[in-house]
Amino acid sequence: MFIQAPTQPFETDRAGELIYPVDNGEPLSNDTEHLKWITFLKNGLEDWFGDRTDVFVAADLLWYPIEGRPDISKAPDVMVVLDHPAGERISYKQWLENNRCPNVVFEFISKSNTADEMMDKLDFYSDMGCQEFFIYDYRRGKFNAFRRNGGNCLQKKPAEADGTWLSMTLGMTFGLDESGRLWVRRPDGKLIETQRQIARRAEQEAKRAEQEANRAEVQTKLAGKLAAKLRELGIDPDSL
Repeated sequence: MFIQAPTQPFETDRAGELIYPVDNGEPLSNDTEHLKWITFLKNGLEDWFGDRTDVFVAADLLWYPIEGRPDISKAPDVMVVLDHPAGERISYKQWLENNRCPNVVFEFISKSNTADEMMDKLDFYSDMGCQEFFIYDYRRGKFNAFRRNGGNCLQKKPAEADGTWLSMTLGMTFGLDESGRLWVRRPDGKLIETQRQIARRAEQEAKRAEQEANRAEVQTKLAGKLAAKLRELGIDPDSL
């Protein structure tokens, strides 16, 4: 990647240290559906990798790949760094992260995004060493996948014969339903669910558990009544 020299001095703090902003001045999302897709994927990835401390997942976090250049950054809608400590960050300064760039980045296209902007991001993620880049245009129901080819650059990956795309890095499968809505299947075969779906399923499971508990309580009471009746008849229920 050709890096141009800065056109003006960078801002520093009182100690003379360069300031790397934690906010690029852009909103987390451009509309409610954009935010919905970001949280859907981030939460799904965090749920899948929840038991691992060596996977870092973030959404809209400023990533600075080059020390000394706070003017060079991107904030992917979602990014994943494998084999790297999880935890909280206010930004991702690559030189402080064992020089690990994100393995996989995701972008969701809203009506404010332009084709030139997506091409710029593709070039950036490719030049910085990302292994995979996925783009979902939720308004048009279009999905594109890019994978590093021989260590050189990210190249467009066509869909499989069944119309899905496999992330070799994450082991997850991406596809579109008949309405063009994105679905994501985890390596264990389960689909990533929305928070609403998870809450609804938890509520249904809680109701089923309550019903089972009520049935068990009824059976226990009936058994107690039967035992009492047998004893009235001079029959020891424990001997039956």
